[in-house]
Amino acid sequence: MNFTIGAVSEPGAVSLSNDGSWLSLPQAVIVEARRDIELARDLTAETPVLLIIKANQRVARGSVMPQDVSLDEEQWSKRLAEAKAKMRAGNEYLEAQQRVHRRLIAGVRTKARRKPGGPYEGVDPVEYIGAELQQLDVIDQRTGTVILFDLLINAVDFVENLTGKPISRPMTASSHPPGQMPGGSSQHVDKWECTGDPVPKLIDWARKKWGEGSENLPNRAALLKLFRDQYGPVRGVNEKTMREVRRQLASPTAQRGGARGNRR
Repeated sequence: MNFTIGAVSEPGAVSLSNDGSWLSLPQAVIVEARRDIELARDLTAETPVLLIIKANQRVARGSVMPQDVSLDEEQWSKRLAEAKAKMRAGNEYLEAQQRVHRRLIAGVRTKARRKPGGPYEGVDPVEYIGAELQQLDVIDQRTGTVILFDLLINAVDFVENLTGKPISRPMTASSHPPGQMPGGSSQHVDKWECTGDPVPKLIDWARKKWGEGSENLPNRAALLKLFRDQYGPVRGVNEKTMREVRRQLASPTAQRGGARGNRR
C-alpha cells in the first residue's frame, strides 16, 4: 500500500501526526479507495456539492464527469444526481464510502457537530449503527435526517485500521521516501485479552497506574490515548467506557475536570 504524506494549512487538511490530524468524509473515502493521502490532502471546494464531485473524480479511475465552471450550484447538484443515478450499481466512491462506514463502527475515532455550526464532539462508534454517511454528514437510515454534521475522521486511526499496522511516531513529508508509508513499526504494542464487558479490566488497568480516588487520573480522552498507546485500537474501548472508569476510580476533584494539566 502506497501513501504520500503531506501537510497543508487549509481546514480539513491531512498530515499523519498525533491526534491533531483529521480527514473529512470525502478525504477518507479517497484514502480508502486509492491508498493515497496526497491525493486527498488538498481536496477543497466552495460548496459540499463541488467537494463531492471532485472527490468522485479522484476516486474514479476515469473522470466521473467533466468540469464546467459555468454551472451554478443548482446545476452542479442536478449533474451530480444524474451521475450518481447512472453509476450507483458500480460506483467506486459509494463502495469505498460503505467501507469507511464499517471502519467507523469498528472504532476509528471521529468527531462531528450535533447541530450546524455547533462545537465538535467525540462520536461513539455505536452511533454509526443504523446510520448512513452522506456527503459531509451522517444521516439516520430510518428518517433520512442529519444526526451528525461535518464529520471528521482521525487520520492516524483510519490509516492504522486500513493497514492493520500501528503508526509509532509523528509522520512528516520528510520522514519517509515520497509516496511510501512505513511498512511496519518498531513500537511494541501489548496484547489486550478480554472477552465481554471491558470495563472491569479497564478499571484494574487504570487502578494499577493511578490508584483508587486519585486526583491525577487523566480525563477520558487522555485515558483512551494512553490505553491505545499501550494496546492499540481495541473494539469496545472508547471514551464512553473510559468515562465509566473515571466514574468509579476518580476523586471528586478529578471527576470535575481530570488531572491538572489534562483538563479540557
